[in-house]
Amino acid sequence: MTIKKSYLFLVLTLLLGTEIQAQDAVARVREKFFTPSPDYVMVVSHRGDWSISPENSIPAVLDAFNLGAEIVEIDLQRTKDNRLIVMHDKTIDRTTTGKGVIAELTLDSIRNVFLKDSAGVVTSHKVPTLEEMMLAVKGKPLLINLDKAWESFDLVMQITEETGTTPQVILKGNEPMSKLRQQYGTLIDSVIYMPMVWPEDYTIYSREKVITPYEYTKDFIDDYRPKAFEVIIKDEVSSVDDALKLMKDEGITVWINALWDELCAGHEDAKAIHDPDAHWGWIINKGANVIQTDYTRELIEYLRSRGLHK
Repeated sequence: MTIKKSYLFLVLTLLLGTEIQAQDAVARVREKFFTPSPDYVMVVSHRGDWSISPENSIPAVLDAFNLGAEIVEIDLQRTKDNRLIVMHDKTIDRTTTGKGVIAELTLDSIRNVFLKDSAGVVTSHKVPTLEEMMLAVKGKPLLINLDKAWESFDLVMQITEETGTTPQVILKGNEPMSKLRQQYGTLIDSVIYMPMVWPEDYTIYSREKVITPYEYTKDFIDDYRPKAFEVIIKDEVSSVDDALKLMKDEGITVWINALWDELCAGHEDAKAIHDPDAHWGWIINKGANVIQTDYTRELIEYLRSRGLHK
């Protein structure tokens, strides 16, 4: 074998090894999400770690990952020229140096603005496209929860398939799997789909009749058996308690949000950073295997102090 061929063989071997390692890394974090343990709580960073970098930016997502978050939630909006960008609001007013409704702006015009941090200070960072974001996290042991994705689901799947990042995607929603399969076919089976379970005070419109959270959960388990449920808890003694017990008995991951009081019976992040046992601890005792937070660093430090995170 010539030196040139030997070098080419070495390069190809290294590339193949890197690809296999990336697939293994993604598989490991998926397995952790699929197999809940009472001894471990996964952390979801809401819009990335925006304590330093702008929310929904690539640096914020990578900062959250480097802190130890296994999942990052990001938001999608669609531009006038049908490009998906990573941004929460329907306008660019709050988070960038520009102004305008995203659906009325082209990607090129959005490329001209800069992102602001949480204090409103202008940074050097640009608004990322979904493609750029997924390439930035590709192969890392990190899952990405895409919010506001349903209106552009076909385009989302095209991008994640082209970037080879579909296994890293989590989508959530209120629709039954039968309706999603009717609408999207087998494409929906390519991603992790996480149903949302609401208190019975909330009318569930996705079925022909209003059903209890327990019935909704059981129907989903019977029809689809999802890997996880996102559970909204309004009161400390909640109508979702029976559903939570069913999830635990079935070995299904429970995702609870600590972002705002109406999502977690008043035990939100803003209180938890002052008394974590009373609030994040309450969420854990309620059955959470996954907690979404705006305080990534603080939650991870708390979990590690209790031996619930590595």
